[in-house]
Parts: sequence; structure tokens; C-alpha cells
Amino acid sequence: MIRNTTTKKYQIAVSACLCGHKVRYDAKLLPILEQCLISEQLGIDFKQVEFVPFCPEVGIGLGVPRAKIQLVRNKNKQICVLGVEDHTWDLTERLKSYANDFLQLYPDINYYVVKSKSPSCGYQSTPLFERSGQKVVQIAVSSGIFVKTILEYKPQLMIVDETC
Repeated sequence: MIRNTTTKKYQIAVSACLCGHKVRYDAKLLPILEQCLISEQLGIDFKQVEFVPFCPEVGIGLGVPRAKIQLVRNKNKQICVLGVEDHTWDLTERLKSYANDFLQLYPDINYYVVKSKSPSCGYQSTPLFERSGQKVVQIAVSSGIFVKTILEYKPQLMIVDETC
């Protein structure tokens, strides 16, 4: 009798910059992924993990390096991703669309490890700005647009960032 000895692999989506992919100006490999995030936070044996790297900004066609972007609450109280230097450069809908496509491509992923403070994939750590006259001032912290979008569709997702 042949037994199936295959164990289920957990797919974990990880911000590509945290895997050492050169998608940011400061890409770095974070060795804490195994110890801190997988073992302690998620309670999963590292041998049962398949990492799925992603970068929403590269995914929508932005280059490396690229112009800085930030989360901004507009006059209508909507949160947008805009260029820091050029506030007419609005990436919000492109990032939302990428999140939707990612969920369709990887429907079984329930764990995300994301880059803190990122306007696309930060989780409850991204500075949120608002225009006050000619100035742009930080008013709060929020989650990036990619993370906000995937949580709208799958609120049960477990999300942690590299600052655990």
C-alpha cells in the first residue's frame, strides 16, 4: 500500500522587498521571516511554507527606482495613492486592480507578510497625509491601498509586517 506522505504547503504572500528582490531602493533579505513571523506569529512550521513574493508597485509597471508615493486623504475623504512631487499622479485604481488580480491568481493565500509604512502594502503603519493649503501634513496612520483592498475581499486574512 502506498501512502500519501505529502504535507500541505502553506502559501504565504511576502512583500518582494523583504525577500531580497531588488524592487526598492533598500531591498534586503530579512532572516527574521522564519523565526519571528512564521514560527511565532503564524504558528506554522517553516518547512511547510511556500513563499509567494509580490510587489504591487512593480506589478502595476513602476520602475526601480521610482518616484516617491504617499497615502493622501482627498477633499472627498477618500484615501488615494499620489506622487509626492506630483499630486496629479494617482495610482489608486491601478493598485486596487492589482490587488484584485492577485487575489484571483492566488485564492488560497491567507497569510501576508508586508513592508511596514508602504503606501501600497503597509499594514496599519503607513503615514496618511492631507492637503492643508499649500502644505501636506500627516494626519494619521493607515494601511496601504493594496492591503486595504485585499482586506475588503478577504477580511479574515492574517497580515503581519516585518517589524514584528
